[in-house]
Amino acid sequence: MSPGDRSQPIRWRPVAIAVAIVAASLLLTLWLGVALVRAENERYALLLGLCRDASGEADVECLASVQTRPAWWWHVAYALGG
Repeated sequence: MSPGDRSQPIRWRPVAIAVAIVAASLLLTLWLGVALVRAENERYALLLGLCRDASGEADVECLASVQTRPAWWWHVAYALGG
């Protein structure tokens, strides 16, 4: 078989499938990370009593906008660390 012989096709399909699986895994991890940060932020705001309305119920608009810790990685650390 000489270097210029093109009788053997290059098999790109397994590589493309692997790249697609890695990309999908990264996107899923990112999406779950964002959901984890939002849930921990809301949990901590409710724990501190930051978002209560006059009747004592949780204020949904407040929970969507309140920032309880200075950076997102603190939420991840507290959520995963217990």
